[in-house]
Amino acid sequence: MHREDLEAGLGLLRRRGFEVREGHFLRERRGYLAGTDDERLQDLQEALDDPLADVVWFARGGYGTTRLLMGLDDGGLRRRPKTLCGFSDATALFAWAQRKPARLLYAPSVQELGRRGVCVLDPLWKALEGRYLPLPGKGPPEPRGPFPVVGGCLTLLSVLVGTPWEPALVDRWLFLEDVGERLYRIDRLLTHLAGAGWFERAAGVLLGSFTGMGEGEREEDVALRVRELLPPEKPLVVGLPVGHRRRKRPLPLEVPARWDGGRLHFVSE
Repeated sequence: MHREDLEAGLGLLRRRGFEVREGHFLRERRGYLAGTDDERLQDLQEALDDPLADVVWFARGGYGTTRLLMGLDDGGLRRRPKTLCGFSDATALFAWAQRKPARLLYAPSVQELGRRGVCVLDPLWKALEGRYLPLPGKGPPEPRGPFPVVGGCLTLLSVLVGTPWEPALVDRWLFLEDVGERLYRIDRLLTHLAGAGWFERAAGVLLGSFTGMGEGEREEDVALRVRELLPPEKPLVVGLPVGHRRRKRPLPLEVPARWDGGRLHFVSE
């Protein structure tokens, strides 16, 4: 956890008018996690159960959310639906919540909010109000959709194959992004999803950023491999400003999105 970035992000939220309640183990460190599984589960469950909370926001990404899914209870979320906000490792929580009463925002973590140039804030504030601005990208010239969007970080999605939290894909856009993975590993992960039938079931694929790849490796190479695996009649949209990158924007999940040939539009517009 980058403490200065976290404080800057919390300060920004408070200035924006949010009443911030921090998890008990927010500032703890146990190996590469913020506490034991029981401690972290306690924090997350209390947030999901809080009858006064509107948003449950990941302080950062990282590791370990998948370890909590078997212990989570959705009773509090059903009594008081909430917005779940974050990205990267939050992908696992979003998959758990796909069929539950929650709004899901694939959006910057709290510690990113105070970093200059990392995220575009106006679309984020609007998205928290349920107003979703269109996202630019490159894809087929003809309109496609609308389909709800599912997905997130490719690495996290791959480990959900065969679990109870594997997302529903039929008549949905599958969104993918990742960071710090070499092209051969991305190829392996994509091939895994293809073998599990994900590209056959999805209505189309949306690609965000793939940053931190190896020298000479390009995001275009990822798109080429997806195109090889995706049935030819299904659309592929690339270059969405979402994920592990600068100037990122929020992507609402489980919200129908329509591709118009140059932008991805959402139902709230």
